[in-house]
Amino acid sequence: MKFFLTWIHQILSLKRRWLGLIVGCLLWLAWMLFGLWATVLLLVFAAVGYAVGRVLEEHQSWKDIVEKLLSEKFGD
Repeated sequence: MKFFLTWIHQILSLKRRWLGLIVGCLLWLAWMLFGLWATVLLLVFAAVGYAVGRVLEEHQSWKDIVEKLLSEKFGD
């Protein structure tokens, strides 16, 4: 486990252009292995999971978030 954490720390300490290169290569690999739509669906699920996790982590109310999104988009 310590090796894995050290490895993750080393990757995250890279310059952003190298992180972008790694992420781009991983996306290309996913596209080649699974196809375009499966990769897009994976990215959508990852984004939704991130959003849900952030809301739960910050103990926010779903009602307040929906009201905020709707009030910004449609304007009261």
